[in-house]
Amino acid sequence: MLKSVDTLRDDVTGPLAHCCGAQARMLTAELHGEEVRGLAICPGRVVRFVLDAHTHRISTVDLLRLTKASRKPAA
Repeated sequence: MLKSVDTLRDDVTGPLAHCCGAQARMLTAELHGEEVRGLAICPGRVVRFVLDAHTHRISTVDLLRLTKASRKPAA
């Protein structure tokens, strides 16, 4: 089942915004059977997502998260 990139973007945008916030942006999307898999960037992190096409449930895993420095400068 082939879908256009615009259709995949429309399918992912709503659940991704609900899960990660309104500033989340999809970087990549691939169709794997009944799942859409890809990467997204959110404020302070990069996530991998899997969206089930039937239930529109999205699951995310943080790949990169920015944190504040825990060390104090020596000077």
